[in-house]
Amino acid sequence: MDIEKIRKWMEITNEYRASDFWTKVLQEKGPDEFFRDQKTPRNFDIHQNSEYTYITLEIPGVLKEDLSLNLLSGTRLQVKGVTRQVFPDEMELRSERKYGEFEQVIDLPEIARAGTFTTQIHNGLLFLTYPRQVEKIRFDT
Repeated sequence: MDIEKIRKWMEITNEYRASDFWTKVLQEKGPDEFFRDQKTPRNFDIHQNSEYTYITLEIPGVLKEDLSLNLLSGTRLQVKGVTRQVFPDEMELRSERKYGEFEQVIDLPEIARAGTFTTQIHNGLLFLTYPRQVEKIRFDT
């Protein structure tokens, strides 16, 4: 990424705007910091059979007490948590893992009720299961 091209683009756009919004933003935080702070979504899978929906979410290093699950609506599951560092910052030589708070909203394939979820954490994976709300239709006799 060419920072000088970005700065030139900002100068041109600011000529057509009454404020210097982008200049103020970049004075507080450089362009490389925007990309470093981007949230990386957690990988997850969703499976179904005739009775249940199964969700598997990767949460390496997250403890049960640092995890929060909320059903925002019947079809939106919010997962919030904290990944903590194992070693102190001063010992770091290289770091590729993400630490700190995270939040992810998963769109569920069908309506769910909070009280029907079962949860389990094992080997860095969060397993969620809930029954499907499938109703059979009877034929009139």
